[in-house]
Amino acid sequence: MLHKIQKMISATLVVALLAVLLCPSMAFAVSARVNSSSARVYRTASTSSASVKMKKGTKVTVKAVSGSWAKVSLGGHTGYMPVKFLNSTTRYKAYISKSTYIYKSASASSAKKAVSANTVVYVVGKSGSYYRVQNASGSYTGYVKAGCLSRSKVSGGAKKTSAKSRVVKMDWFNGGNRVLKKGCYGYIYDTKTGIKVKIKRMGGHNHADVEPATAADTRKLLKIAGGKWSWDSHAVVLIAGGKYVACAINTMPHGDQTITNNGYNGQFCLHMSGSLTHASGKLNSSHQKAINAAYNWAH
Repeated sequence: MLHKIQKMISATLVVALLAVLLCPSMAFAVSARVNSSSARVYRTASTSSASVKMKKGTKVTVKAVSGSWAKVSLGGHTGYMPVKFLNSTTRYKAYISKSTYIYKSASASSAKKAVSANTVVYVVGKSGSYYRVQNASGSYTGYVKAGCLSRSKVSGGAKKTSAKSRVVKMDWFNGGNRVLKKGCYGYIYDTKTGIKVKIKRMGGHNHADVEPATAADTRKLLKIAGGKWSWDSHAVVLIAGGKYVACAINTMPHGDQTITNNGYNGQFCLHMSGSLTHASGKLNSSHQKAINAAYNWAH
């Protein structure tokens, strides 16, 4: 097939590659230039396969990188080149299109950090179904799944950013306890994972005693907990009554419950600024620290 491609170009142009149309989902494929007159493009990722010479300075599109080989495209055709013959990829500004993770490597099983919608990143490479990105300052590099990037800000993310600016701290005993009234439903948004859980307030005087609304919400809560229930504090935002309030929760099931089909055996605690524990009637310093963290996350 390579000889057919060679007939399509003149001797003064760089030969095109094997005919494979660019996938529409690869809107962020990055560019590179051939850096040597000795460079060749191959039919497969092997120097023993058929090849043609590339002209130094030619701009190609890098579709993927695996080891020492890059899958490149030019003029709607695709082939393979050793990475050493390509310069650094062009840096593109992009936006995270939904709450997701930046991974340490191009694998969902690698270490990760949560990132919210409309976070600015710069695309600097591609590996399989992941894009290699840097944060705005260039101090951090990682990998994002291809479906989580956008050329422009996303409207849903813009709403989240707007809501973020509305996050406040409220004193529990000075109006905070009326935001989510007993028997009513609301949501908690975990600032670390971006997970949103629907909850019901079943009671509580010194702080709110709440429970997951459904079994699906219990599964989400378990993800926030890291797969194991604990008394550890988590920074969250309570969304209820038209307000966004910096709060803290633990995830350990305890005490009574009013919803018996949610897969959660009991209730868990939701604290605001100034709220107290039930047993000791004192401030929980870990919860108060998490409340401040939730507020600082928003501002």
